Amino acid sequence: MPAQFVFQTAGKIHFGVDALSNLGHEAAALGRKALLVAGCHALAEGDTVEAVRQLCRDAGVETVVFESPPEGEPDLESVEQVRRACAEAGCDLVIALGGGSVLDAGKAAAVLANEPDSVAAYLDGQAVKSTGLPWLAIPTTSGSGAEVTRNAVISDAAHNIKRSIRDDRFFASVVIVDPRLTVSCRPQVTAESGMDALVQAIEAFTSLGANPATDALSFEAARLILHSLPAAYREGADLEARSDMALGSLLAGIALTNARLGAVHGLAHPLGIRWNIPHGRICAILLVPVMRFNQSVVAEKYGRLGTLVARPIIEHVEQLREQLGIPAHLKQYRITGEELEWVIRESLPSGSMKMNPRPASADDLWAILAPLI
Repeated sequence: MPAQFVFQTAGKIHFGVDALSNLGHEAAALGRKALLVAGCHALAEGDTVEAVRQLCRDAGVETVVFESPPEGEPDLESVEQVRRACAEAGCDLVIALGGGSVLDAGKAAAVLANEPDSVAAYLDGQAVKSTGLPWLAIPTTSGSGAEVTRNAVISDAAHNIKRSIRDDRFFASVVIVDPRLTVSCRPQVTAESGMDALVQAIEAFTSLGANPATDALSFEAARLILHSLPAAYREGADLEARSDMALGSLLAGIALTNARLGAVHGLAHPLGIRWNIPHGRICAILLVPVMRFNQSVVAEKYGRLGTLVARPIIEHVEQLREQLGIPAHLKQYRITGEELEWVIRESLPSGSMKMNPRPASADDLWAILAPLI
């Protein structure tokens, strides 16, 4: 008899090549004036932003472009800026077009649009009470899964804190995943965001919160990513590889928001914010050491993942990281032993650490991290 579980995801998902064509009627069903929060790359390139605006215009939806998207992961001030822009323009809808950082900034601003207090209050644990604004997600990278998660990851740089605000209101009303929008991703972005998606698939698959539904999604996500990431990295215009990566990332995102993650993400957040390491890169560096730590308790599931590549999965993941040009260590960041102790103290209470399949003590985390520095 299957275990009992609860499963949630976004309101509606459009997936496929040219899925963007569905934007107009979906936006019109949600609002009349949209704040368009686009990534720096999309704004600079311009064509996709204009296509989004034209589709909205054709459907009778006005768009106001937010001109200062977050550079890197969103922090408290960048989310406040989006909130202010939304209020000043009188928008009743947020459209977020970009990678995970842009999606998180857009969704946080939408959900907190009608809240009375600062974003910092909700990052500190204050409950969200109002309905907020609907938001529509259009990812342009294959990695974060933020289009289908019930949380927004936000940094407080002043206090070296990076954590999530969680609430069911963070689910997007509509998600549009069009693989064509990922074709222009640079190889490094493809590699690091792709490894982030792979980490999410593997951690959701082995999480203490995994269930039959998330196992099916995360296993298929891992299959798609393991087979398509090298091709997408080598040849960005390979639409078949890009489509498989987009689908793998989407499925991993759905799985993780229901099953939660593990020690890779528990460690990645303090390391990422303190040393300004891109999230996908730090996750890729941590994946193999954490998998080795977990192997004794998830050997059966790692064996199943190994069947996807006809070799031990840890060995394959290690070679894949090398193939993508991602380092195996953190030596360039010159992290000291004392600083490592701070990372461990910050990591131990995290929700991701609590869902890791093998309980980890401070000594365990030291054994994972020390060889990397």
